[in-house]
Amino acid sequence: RHELDAQKLEHKQYIITMDLVRYIAFILLFMSNLSYNASSTTVQEENDMDMHPFVKVGNKYYLVFHDFDLDWFGAAHFCRSYDSDLLTIESKAERDALLEHLKSMFSLVRAWTSGNDLSEEGKYMSFNTGRPMIYKFWAPNEPNNAGDKEDCVQAVLYSGGFHLNDIDCSKKFRVICEKKRPPSNIARNAATSDEKSQCERVTTNCALKKLVDGYLQASSIFNCTQTNGRR
Repeated sequence: RHELDAQKLEHKQYIITMDLVRYIAFILLFMSNLSYNASSTTVQEENDMDMHPFVKVGNKYYLVFHDFDLDWFGAAHFCRSYDSDLLTIESKAERDALLEHLKSMFSLVRAWTSGNDLSEEGKYMSFNTGRPMIYKFWAPNEPNNAGDKEDCVQAVLYSGGFHLNDIDCSKKFRVICEKKRPPSNIARNAATSDEKSQCERVTTNCALKKLVDGYLQASSIFNCTQTNGRR
């Protein structure tokens, strides 16, 4: 009888131990997922905070100035003072994203872009990249170089749409500055954070694997003991 009681006690202890192992394994798995999600969210928030006052729209960050106008040269210089570039729309996706952003603020706005043909008439280049403009969405009958002095490109939002127009560089319009990506130090921080989160996941997964292995090993030993005991 004493031997039977001892076996029952041993079995009860085993059940409690296995339940504890399963519980810890579940907690570790939950913490692994939680840690990864929290890390990803934190990196994104830090990126956005560091880019202030620029606002992320699509794949770029924009800063729209509401209370003053500048000529094209002043606008380009002003954006450089913010470690940014004058607006350059390089794809339909960028155009559509920026259009929705501007529509939330204006019903009509004229803003400078980096496009110009100052070096050669009719050859429109991006001041930011030094290369030909890769995406153009001219208004009807534009560019027309009216008065033989329209060498800079503006983006115009109005009731009829959102288009480009060539205009005299000395005229004054709104300024929109852009940044393509966070500064390199933020990118490095993001990479470091990602490496850390990967390391944490590896460590957690390793601990989880060991617990599972221990559980399976203990289960096999117990089953073997029970089988031998019955013999």
